[in-house]
Amino acid sequence: MKKLIVPCICIMLVMTITPLVASEEIENEFEKNDFRLDVFHSIRFIRKNGKIPIAIFQSWNPLMQIFLKHLDIVSFSIFEDTDEPEFLYAKMKIRNFKYSEIRSCYAIYWTYNGTRYSIGTNTHTKGEYISSIAGYFDEDDTAHYSIINGEINEEDNTLTWDIPKDLIGNPEAGDQLVKIHAGTYLVYQKDCDAPIQLCLANDRAEPSKNECYTYVIQY
Repeated sequence: MKKLIVPCICIMLVMTITPLVASEEIENEFEKNDFRLDVFHSIRFIRKNGKIPIAIFQSWNPLMQIFLKHLDIVSFSIFEDTDEPEFLYAKMKIRNFKYSEIRSCYAIYWTYNGTRYSIGTNTHTKGEYISSIAGYFDEDDTAHYSIINGEINEEDNTLTWDIPKDLIGNPEAGDQLVKIHAGTYLVYQKDCDAPIQLCLANDRAEPSKNECYTYVIQY
């Protein structure tokens, strides 16, 4: 049986294996596709809750894509369910998901009412440890997270989350989530509380310079 870890105060994340409950009806789904084979090999040091990572090296290498396909974002989406208006749902599809020995992080970010929020999943040790959380960053860029329900479907290469709206600022119908983007990361340290962490690879799915991804809350 897979073990669960407590939530980490870092960019990602913690997960339970409770199946998501949602009706088949999806309203106003925000979905964006990402380029494939675009994972970057990198050497970046990230201070715990630090605003500016220290980048030593980052490059794209076609041969590395073979080893980093479990980080390659195919698409991600945000949507709601008419039967569960108190929740926001999110989904990420990966080119070829697998559990890694090294910590693999999967996250979606947005801004609401001037506050940055994120949800995601953190897993390592070949899937022995899995967790998922939702939370926000305060003015000092310190992360505050709570455990939420999430699911990994290895056959479909998808990660899904159901997010209580009271954990993400209680957005109401007509409110907008802006600056939406997604990211995956391969981090050497398994301990999310390590003061300095080494990022070995990453993929980002984000709008172009003149775009802004936005989702309008329906319920």
